[in-house]
Amino acid sequence: MGCTNSRSSSQPDFQDVNPTSYSQKGETSMVKDRPTTHGKGSGVTRRQSHHTNGNIVANRQEDTNTNRHIKLQSSEEVLQSLSEGELFEDPYFPACNSSLYHSDGDRADVQWIRPKDLLSDGAMPEMMVDGVTKDDIQQGILGDCWFLSSCAAVSQQERFMKKIMPERNQPLCGEEYKGIVCFQFWRYGKWIQVYIDDRLPVQNGKLIYAHCTEQREFWVALIEKAYAKVHGSYEALEGGQTMDALVDLTGGLAERYELEDYNPNMFRQILRAHKTGAFIACSKKGDWKSGNNADANGLVSGHAYTITGIRKIHHEMGEEKLLRIRNPWGDATEWKGSWSDNDVNWEWVDDDTKDSLGLESRDDGEFWMSFKDFCRHFQEVTICLTGPDFDGDGVSDSAGHFVRLDGSWEEGVNAGGSRNDLKLFATNPQYLLTLTHPDDFNQDTDDAESEGKCSVVIALMQEHRVSSCSVKDKRLQIGFMLYKTEAKQDQLPAKHFRYHPDCGKSGVYINYREVSGRFELDPGHYVIIPSTFMPNCSAKFMLRVYGEKSFRLEGPL
Repeated sequence: MGCTNSRSSSQPDFQDVNPTSYSQKGETSMVKDRPTTHGKGSGVTRRQSHHTNGNIVANRQEDTNTNRHIKLQSSEEVLQSLSEGELFEDPYFPACNSSLYHSDGDRADVQWIRPKDLLSDGAMPEMMVDGVTKDDIQQGILGDCWFLSSCAAVSQQERFMKKIMPERNQPLCGEEYKGIVCFQFWRYGKWIQVYIDDRLPVQNGKLIYAHCTEQREFWVALIEKAYAKVHGSYEALEGGQTMDALVDLTGGLAERYELEDYNPNMFRQILRAHKTGAFIACSKKGDWKSGNNADANGLVSGHAYTITGIRKIHHEMGEEKLLRIRNPWGDATEWKGSWSDNDVNWEWVDDDTKDSLGLESRDDGEFWMSFKDFCRHFQEVTICLTGPDFDGDGVSDSAGHFVRLDGSWEEGVNAGGSRNDLKLFATNPQYLLTLTHPDDFNQDTDDAESEGKCSVVIALMQEHRVSSCSVKDKRLQIGFMLYKTEAKQDQLPAKHFRYHPDCGKSGVYINYREVSGRFELDPGHYVIIPSTFMPNCSAKFMLRVYGEKSFRLEGPL
């Protein structure tokens, strides 16, 4: 019951080029769990930019492909369609097997019941009971821990929960009750409202999917249903990327880090991010498809967890770097090794430190573990900032400048693929990034090598390519390259790539929804080239660039 985090390499295409040129080896790609598929997209369009509060946001056409199975309606439209005493029944996400599965699954034993009819002894259902907390969340039989661990992270900041649930006191019973609830998710550059009815899948009188620990509380079950509607079915949430869920819940920028060996810099980065309220999640090594049960240490293979705390403590035997981690199952499935709830190591720690850590022995899925053990057992960390962190101090800095441009790859026109074929690669869309002002430098806090540099964060997102309710989203292997150029000019030719190295890239081509990178660059002109791994793959994409100082982003050239 986990998130997708096992990788398998696709068959790469290699091409040797002139041995005197820079690139002597072809690009490779990686596929994350699902097979790579290709699709059609609309042609290339050039969009003018407009200024908003000192930033630039590209004009964009209405997205008609991202969620084509979702009918966007206002609450007024929905409520006006109801007759006296009628409760809303969502025709676009009906209470039947098509909403449970995108495959041929069938569950004849599932009933769809409203919260008001699920409780007994006169109990009254509520959207929230005493607010929203990470401890509310318990995972059901669906393998969507990647989404629920993200909900647990975001639930710790009230301002984001208000954005996701704009109507906080949506009634689930009583005079104003209409059987409808609303949530908002950030999808491909904008917040969309998603309305659902409150009928939930039940078996033997119990919710089969995610639910709250408090029986009268239903926000967890309902937000999961709304997110399932966005994806076409509950089954479509089986296995996914934590970084995608964090972005959908915040509109922020998620960066993913692979854990290989013990890395003290990673601890510092998590610590700084946590102090400033960034959302942090992690996943256990292994294949989530075989992770129905915990291992001997109490951890679940391929499972997504939330990092809820981080501390360095001193004790009788020295000091220890600790992380507090939460399993969205919310039960006794917890870490059983060093520094777990009842471990003998806690005898070395004084009571004041224990109190400051909020140490408790509860079967709630939350536990402490050492950073060394964390690096040994976990595979990746995802940090989602609600703004770019230019100086690496974990603070989501206010972007001095932000540009978003929309573009597309069109088969036979500008879908050139990777550098395995330099002639085709040169046909990809190219964007000119001009940096003129270095970042402010503080000799007391900044590294000497960063003086005179311009910090930028570049993110490339492919359009969410859900084609219908019955299929899972199709993702291409994407990436981007960054090249230094001496002056503002037209599109770089193939010859340039043969003899000039790139000065930055997003990494290996991979079928993530979004790839990103942060760079410290000298002032000057740079060309950003987004591409798919294979040529002639049509798709739309969104390019986001953040900078501490003003810059220009133009294109496609």
